[in-house]
Amino acid sequence: MGIVNGVRRRPWILAMGAAVVVLVIVTVSVLVLVGADRKIVIGSGPVTSSGYVAALQVAEGLTERGFDVEVIPTDRTQDLIALLADPDSPVEVTYVTEDIDAARYPNVNSLGTVDRLPYAFVSWPAAHGTTSLAEARGKRIDLGPPGSARAAFTEEVLREFGVTAQNSTFLNVPTSASLEEVRELGVEIQTTDKQDDRPFIVEALATEELQIIPVPEATSLADRIPSAEPIEIPYAAFSLVPPLPRDAVPSVAQLITVVAIDSLSAAAAYAIAQELTTVYSPGTAFSEPGEFPNFADRQLPTNPYAAEYYANGTVPWHFANLPPIVADYFFGLVFLGTLILVVASIWSIFLPEVYSLWTGIIRPRAEERYLATMEKSLAEGRQLSHRDRSRLVRILNQHEDQDRMQARAERLRPHLE
Repeated sequence: MGIVNGVRRRPWILAMGAAVVVLVIVTVSVLVLVGADRKIVIGSGPVTSSGYVAALQVAEGLTERGFDVEVIPTDRTQDLIALLADPDSPVEVTYVTEDIDAARYPNVNSLGTVDRLPYAFVSWPAAHGTTSLAEARGKRIDLGPPGSARAAFTEEVLREFGVTAQNSTFLNVPTSASLEEVRELGVEIQTTDKQDDRPFIVEALATEELQIIPVPEATSLADRIPSAEPIEIPYAAFSLVPPLPRDAVPSVAQLITVVAIDSLSAAAAYAIAQELTTVYSPGTAFSEPGEFPNFADRQLPTNPYAAEYYANGTVPWHFANLPPIVADYFFGLVFLGTLILVVASIWSIFLPEVYSLWTGIIRPRAEERYLATMEKSLAEGRQLSHRDRSRLVRILNQHEDQDRMQARAERLRPHLE
């Protein structure tokens, strides 16, 4: 009986050991193969922009959640979304404000609109008296830095008022230009936004050297320009002392949306949605607390994980409590582990019976037939082949082991009495 029990226990131990080994190997392999999912590369505006500072805040929160994050700034903010489509670019997540041809970016989705960027059109003394953007025709207009989203957007807005490069002088003055350089260029109409922190712009507004041109047509513009949104620049939004503007001014804004490649892992999407909420939900002079993030910009499909988080305010347990690369493959690993344990259990139940059938019936009969064949061959004068001799040695060794086991058991027989 002890022998039988030993036979029955051994396959179970082997089965469990094999299951554990396989599970460990598969888990380690998965973690090695998907380890790159911990890396998130975020594209942002120039280092002088508030967008870059916000991206660093998001990156800091993601780092605390177990991700390896890099923020790549660029002055060409109009090209940020193109980085996602560039196979040579490492950028996976970025900010966009411009109109998007979704057909050009089939593998990009939205992680949420996070803010609105208000624009102001202002006139220098030579253009004072300009009360409408339509009156900017023929003037020298600084659209914004070359390659910037501001330049592309303000040109699009002016086009709606019939102001184009054909009937006016469009300039792309870098933000590094001084007041003297702006004056030398003869700028008459200046564009600016809340990220424009050039001191001479604020000072010129304070002294009324610069005068804001209202854009009451912003609601109609929003119907024509997908990324546009009407906004009212509130009293003192730019400065409290002195209050700038002195009165609320209707203007136009662009929605700021965070977008990502659709291969972004679920763990990364949940984590980014959480950090976007932390950074952007408190509200600003141009947004209400809790207004952002949302999906106000509907140019791209929404990321399902971010949408789930904004709707429920929670993330699934495994994404909240497990390392990102484990959480992404949690159900697959659970299924694999369950499958291995089921197979091991079946093995442990049926293998002892199969083993006993083999050792107790099938193998002895096979050995008996094989021995009879060898005896017949020798009786007919034939020699045993190398294969026959090897088989005979194995049979003898097996029976010697059995005899020794039987002898040991016989020595213990008196203890049964």
